[in-house]
Amino acid sequence: MFNRSVIDVGLGRTSAHKIFKGGKLVNVYTAEIYDADVAVFDGKIALVGDVDSTIGADTEIIDVTGFHLVPGLIDAHVHTEVTKMSITNFAKVVNLHGTTSVCTAFDQIAPVKGIDGIRYMLDEAESLPLRVFNPPPCKIPYTIPAGTLGASVGPEDHRIAFEWPEANGIAETTMDFIAAGDEDVFKSIQLCADHKLPIHGHAPFVVGPRLGAYMNCGARDDHECYSMEETIEKLRNGLYCVLRQATMAANLVECIRAVTEAGLPTRRICLCSDDTDTSTLLRLGHMDHIVRLAIGEGVDPVVAIQMATINAADALRIDDQVGAIGPGRYADILLVENLSEFQVAATYVGGELVANGEEVLYEAEPPSRPVEMVNTFNLTPVTEDDLLFRTDLEDGRAQVISMFVPPDIPLRLRRDAELEIKDGVILPNPEDDVLYVSVIERYNDTGSRSTAFMSGFSLKEGAIASSLSPDDENIVCLGADVQSMVTATNRIIEMNGGQVVARGSEVLAELALPIAGIMSDIDPEQMMAAEDQLIAASHELGCQLPNPFMWLIFLPITAIPEYSLIDRGFVEQATLSFCSPVLARL
Repeated sequence: MFNRSVIDVGLGRTSAHKIFKGGKLVNVYTAEIYDADVAVFDGKIALVGDVDSTIGADTEIIDVTGFHLVPGLIDAHVHTEVTKMSITNFAKVVNLHGTTSVCTAFDQIAPVKGIDGIRYMLDEAESLPLRVFNPPPCKIPYTIPAGTLGASVGPEDHRIAFEWPEANGIAETTMDFIAAGDEDVFKSIQLCADHKLPIHGHAPFVVGPRLGAYMNCGARDDHECYSMEETIEKLRNGLYCVLRQATMAANLVECIRAVTEAGLPTRRICLCSDDTDTSTLLRLGHMDHIVRLAIGEGVDPVVAIQMATINAADALRIDDQVGAIGPGRYADILLVENLSEFQVAATYVGGELVANGEEVLYEAEPPSRPVEMVNTFNLTPVTEDDLLFRTDLEDGRAQVISMFVPPDIPLRLRRDAELEIKDGVILPNPEDDVLYVSVIERYNDTGSRSTAFMSGFSLKEGAIASSLSPDDENIVCLGADVQSMVTATNRIIEMNGGQVVARGSEVLAELALPIAGIMSDIDPEQMMAAEDQLIAASHELGCQLPNPFMWLIFLPITAIPEYSLIDRGFVEQATLSFCSPVLARL
């Protein structure tokens, strides 16, 4: 909000409320470091440099001698719901690590509650010391073909959302929608143009002529770079590349080679955490961790800071508000002693100290949750018969496609496997690492569910399940046997959402996620402990992936190669159509 009194501070007519005095300014506009003081009025930066003329009798002087003044960090693309924390607790965790702004679609609550769910999250965030910029998802359902959801998002919802103060265009504009000529997405793209709002992309492995075709939709940025070569090509074509360091998709080290080896300029490179669990945030940090990682890969500290501040602000078209310590911007300021080590000693949001490097200094409790937000399941408990893979083939052997997840990249590749057919059922084979995986619709008790085969998890027994499962947020369950899968699935139904590890009829570990079936208000430390218990229980069942739930939950995303599973069936990404995982009877 414009406050003309800030102008009077610079003209010496009005005194500043606060002065940051004695520090070294990290100027992300010019990549310089020099002595400069900062005058703040009404949460905005009024003057930088010699600010003595702004000091009045009531001006608070903050001595920052020995510290660098760094702009508050921006996460250019994050799904806060994937942490499983409420936005209130998420803010506390990331404030501690110097994050003061995020760009998030709230597209995990959208399949559950639609545009009202997004507004619900924004309303909760409104009083927090975290600036939330919201590009709603370009379309819900995201998947092609569409899964069964609790709500949808389309052009008419965007007309509403674009009037909100947090509006920042549309997110996750996938190549699949563009190539398919999706009319709803095209209408929303036109609405962005009409409102002069950005279009945020989603184009994994899109290069060559397809990249040129994609760029014509108006996409401004993309967070789906997987290699140095892909990053270089996207930069050359004019995309802002939002390099990702997520719990599962840790792409920064490979993609930053476009700078450290190929020598490309960094002006159109920014950073994001995308999909990250609470344990990663508490143990490693948030954007501060990603800045440190970039520095460790050979990026100059000031350049790495630019990637997490002004570059992100430019990409998101919010540089008039945040991204730098300059007049007219919010006084979101970090104190950092050693830039190479980049440990945040203090976080100020709007000139107010919110964290001191060791603890958050403000009180904020999540609101009481209305019943419609914690009662989002309408699903009859499943039986073993519901999850079996039935076939018309005679008893014998079948050749099937088993989705294989490699341990270092979030893809689902093809693995051909042989399985036994018995009494009209194709059975899993845990000894050969071929498991059942099912997706169960949970909103309308339609009975829509599907089962396929998956490898790479190495479960020898038991099952794991989650109702946090972007992008449909239906229940996804992986198991060596159907009894364990039934136990895990039905426990999630009982809890109105959660994550579960089961063996036979026994629940080994669980985490309730009652808010829309995807989040919880428990303390972040409790969340981390629950995540650790779930992983440990999965490993007890034989799983060798470091974080199996982060590999499992993205199974329904049809935009990720090569295969996926939604409640309505098995999907081939190359054709974006249903297919059978059964290839032949042997």
